[in-house]
Amino acid sequence: MLRKDQFYKDILDGLSLFYESDFITDIRNTALQFPVSALGNALNRRQTACKLWLLDALHDCHGGDLGVVHILGGWYGVLAALIRHDPRFRCERLISIDIDPDCETVARALNASDTDNFLAVTGDAYQIDYHATEISVAAMNGSGPTIVPRPDILINTSCEHLDRFDNWYARLPEDILLVLQSNDYFAEPEHVNCVETLPDFQAQAPMSRLSYEGELPLDKYTRFMLIGRK
Repeated sequence: MLRKDQFYKDILDGLSLFYESDFITDIRNTALQFPVSALGNALNRRQTACKLWLLDALHDCHGGDLGVVHILGGWYGVLAALIRHDPRFRCERLISIDIDPDCETVARALNASDTDNFLAVTGDAYQIDYHATEISVAAMNGSGPTIVPRPDILINTSCEHLDRFDNWYARLPEDILLVLQSNDYFAEPEHVNCVETLPDFQAQAPMSRLSYEGELPLDKYTRFMLIGRK
């Protein structure tokens, strides 16, 4: 009997050739190297729909030249990979930051086709000082910090996970360009900062110049998004 991993490998191999897609090749290799259920969750229909929605809105209100992008709560680097493989965008550097050290190696594998512009870092979003000339991401393993370039765009699609969101938001510099997402999925225990409505999210993250506000209804929850200058 054909093993399940070989079964899916063969399918993804064929798709990568048909679509000439490095992204599908990276997904195949990552799934084989890290056969964890959370990777499937990171690439599921809802997660992908929310990220594609973000890409469309970002392009419409900002254009394709993104410069340096920081993604907080980057998880397994799916959003970074989608940006990298979207021909509408050009990035100087894509930096995915997550507090979970297990995410770093998976994110690197999922973005293995770009070792020049992509960087996965393990760090605490609460500890990053975006006012500094050099942005230091404190390591979670006791080693020295990672120094990364200042972002032109700061993305946080995990606002519902930040139990001290007000503290995090207050520490951001004025006029920084933000892309923020949250949701009303209160049933998930890790969602400690959900909002009930889009106006609630706007009140939580006030913008001086709001370029985009919207919501995406899904079967289990509604996703909210804001793009603008703090």
